[in-house]
Amino acid sequence: MKHKTKIERVYNEDTGWFETREVELNSYSFTDDDRIMIVREYMESGLPAEEIIKKYYISSRTVLFSWMDKFLNEKDLLSLPPEDQNRDDMAKTTNEQLKEKDAEIKRLRKALELEKLRSKAFSTMIDLAEETFNIPVRKKSGTKQ
Repeated sequence: MKHKTKIERVYNEDTGWFETREVELNSYSFTDDDRIMIVREYMESGLPAEEIIKKYYISSRTVLFSWMDKFLNEKDLLSLPPEDQNRDDMAKTTNEQLKEKDAEIKRLRKALELEKLRSKAFSTMIDLAEETFNIPVRKKSGTKQ
């Protein structure tokens, strides 16, 4: 998270010239990793959305929920590499292969983390629905289909 800034022109009475200066705004710009961290905190802490919004200076609940929708429903994270990738690997050096494997491991760990978060969100949603409407949603083991 970093502060958003804007360039402002201000008249300097001492010099008689306009000067430009950078002014910090009360809002932040978030990277995807920041957004994932905030969504994870919201899901795992049980804090109300309003508290998370105030804590991180998010503009509205809609923004927080759109991040949840984006990161909890992302399908591209689990895509498998194409089959012909092995031919390219033979031409690369061991060091390049290690770097690529490390990057792949990092990507897959991130995907796993998001999938766990998504699973927890669905489980929480089912629990809430069962409590609110007094309807058993989960399938009982041993029941006939």
